[in-house]
Amino acid sequence: MIRKRLRKIEGFFWMGLGTAICFLAWKVHLGTFLEPGPGFVAFASGLFLCIVGLIMALSQILSRISLESGFDLNLTFQNISWRRLAYTMALLIGYAVFLNALGYFLTTFLVMCGLLYDREKNNWLLSFVTSLVIVGGSYLVFEVWLRSQLPRGVFPWW
Repeated sequence: MIRKRLRKIEGFFWMGLGTAICFLAWKVHLGTFLEPGPGFVAFASGLFLCIVGLIMALSQILSRISLESGFDLNLTFQNISWRRLAYTMALLIGYAVFLNALGYFLTTFLVMCGLLYDREKNNWLLSFVTSLVIVGGSYLVFEVWLRSQLPRGVFPWW
């Protein structure tokens, strides 16, 4: 009985402890990422405790909701499309394998087309245009704005 009551509040306990650690570390002096102060590691640890406590509290709340609504985890796994899961995993593994060889543009475009294509609607144009927008947007963010070099692959002039 006592254990059940403690399970209900343990997430909030860790969040409170993490908040207290963050507050005390803030008082000491955090510094910056390049020059961390004496409270930097303590602050990071406090944030970690807060996140763990939040996860614990949310899992407790969601498990209570799922028990009340009759949610069954076994039925959830029965409804998974294992073919779609294998297809997605194959695309992601292929992306990791061919990224350096083919380059960022081509590999990302092909994987996005594969992920966004809906066989039921058979709409290649939408997946093609959306993939172009994603590749163009991510190029602008990473190459232009953040100035990080993306793999060139088959496009050495790019």
